[in-house]
Amino acid sequence: MRRFIEELKYLNRGMGNSTKIILAIIFGYFIFNILGGVIFRPIMLLNIAVLIFSLLVHEISHGLAAYFCGDTTARDYGRLSFNPLHHLDPLGTIFPIILIFLGSPFVFGWAKPVPINYWRLKNGRTGEFLVAIAGVVSNIILALIGLLLLKYLAPFIHGRVFASLCIYLIRLNILLAVFNILPIPPLDGSRVVASMAGRELRNTLFSLDQYGIFIILILNMVGILDSVIGSLAEFLVKILIGLVF
Repeated sequence: MRRFIEELKYLNRGMGNSTKIILAIIFGYFIFNILGGVIFRPIMLLNIAVLIFSLLVHEISHGLAAYFCGDTTARDYGRLSFNPLHHLDPLGTIFPIILIFLGSPFVFGWAKPVPINYWRLKNGRTGEFLVAIAGVVSNIILALIGLLLLKYLAPFIHGRVFASLCIYLIRLNILLAVFNILPIPPLDGSRVVASMAGRELRNTLFSLDQYGIFIILILNMVGILDSVIGSLAEFLVKILIGLVF
């Protein structure tokens, strides 16, 4: 936790005092609403736990894929651990939690990217592709696990909480899979494209990493993520549930 707080301080070290005060007030307001939401809607806390777990599995999958492809960098930096403090990005963790409690129709978050040494990967571009697609595959697997739990375990557990969590696990991970396959740096889709692209396009994609979050935020603000990606994810969820039930 101390490391998490220190990283948050470092990322905002150049911020003015007046800005910090304003952000502290806004953050306090959100915390107040979050606490109220937990009291009156305790399932929200469980949804946050499912979100954090899904993000962890996603990032660990990248690290494991890199490890099996010959790169031990993720393991050496402790990124194959299920300790959330090793993976969670301060802003990427707080942002989706706020979206959940605000009732946003489109919720997304991110963890710290797993360090990858592409020069150490076996089979060159094939290794890169496997590492890039591993996160999306992990989300699909989690969604399928949610489907199995919903079909075979939920009927034997009284109450709606477990069934609701299973449905949330399915929807969230399908949404994360569809969202991450977008070819917007630094999302997984851009890494998939880079693994198959020529040198010029590859370098361009990597150079746009620092601007990707702004592109994503703009797409979310104008409603494109919800209307296109959210709708596609919901369509896929209905198909999956229809096949199982």
